[in-house]
Amino acid sequence: MAARRNKSQARRTQSNGLPGWAWLVLGILLTLIVVLVASSWLKSDGDDFFRPQANPDARPLPVSTADDELPAPSGRRDAGDDGKERSEDFAFYDLLTGKEVPMTDAELAATQRAESQRQAELERQRALRALNGQADAQVAAAEPALPEPVTPDAATPARTAPDTPVPAQAPTTQPAAAVAPVGNANTAAGVGDGSRYILQAGAFRASGQAEELKARIALLGLGARVEPAQIDGTTVYRVRMGPYGTASDLADAKRKLESGGLQALAIRAR
Repeated sequence: MAARRNKSQARRTQSNGLPGWAWLVLGILLTLIVVLVASSWLKSDGDDFFRPQANPDARPLPVSTADDELPAPSGRRDAGDDGKERSEDFAFYDLLTGKEVPMTDAELAATQRAESQRQAELERQRALRALNGQADAQVAAAEPALPEPVTPDAATPARTAPDTPVPAQAPTTQPAAAVAPVGNANTAAGVGDGSRYILQAGAFRASGQAEELKARIALLGLGARVEPAQIDGTTVYRVRMGPYGTASDLADAKRKLESGGLQALAIRAR
C-alpha cells in the first residue's frame, strides 16, 4: 500500500510541472525582448561604443593633381625630338618654296568645278558666235545680185595711146576687216585661272631613290623629272610632274598615279 501511495504522489508532482514546449516558447519570447531592448539601446546611447565616430581633429589629406592629369598622347613629341625628326625626315610641306601652296583634295575638286563652269561659258559663247556668223552668211546669200554698172569707157571705141607714156597709178588697197579670234577647246586658254599646277610625287636625300620613283612613274605612261633643291643646307631631290595649265589636267595625272599605287601632292604655283 505504501508503494502505491508513493507512485501516485510522484505522478502528481510530475503533472504539476511545465511541459517542454512551454519552456521553448518562453525562451523565444525572452530572446525577442533582449533583441528589442538591445536595438533601442544601440540607437540611443550605444553608438559611441559600437560604431566608429568621426575624429573632429582630423585634417584632409593634400590633393595631388598628378592623378588628374591625362596621359599625353603617343603621337605628341617633345620639342627636341620634333626638331630631330624634322632634320631627318623631309615632309612635303618643308620642300615647297614661298610661291608654292599645297592643295587638299577638297580644294582641287572646287578648282575643277570652277574650271568646268568657265569651260561651259566658253562653249556657250562660241556657239552664239557661230550662230551669228551663220545668220550673216544666210542674209548675204538671200540678197539678189545687182548688175554691174556699164562704164562709158566700155561703150566708146578705144583710142590710140598717146606718144607720151602715162605713169601708172598704184592700186589702192582696202584694209581687211578684223576677225574675232576663236577659242580652241583643246587648250587651257580661258579655262584656267592663270595658275600653274605641279604634282610632287616624293622627295629624297639620295638621287638614286628619286630616279627609281621617276622610272616607276614612266611605267604608268607619265613623265616626271628630278629637281634638286637646297633645304637647310641639305640637297634634296624632288620628283615632280607638270606644270599643268588646269587643275583638271593635274587631277587626271594624280588619278593615274593613285591607280598605280603612288601618292602625290598637288601644288598651286602662284
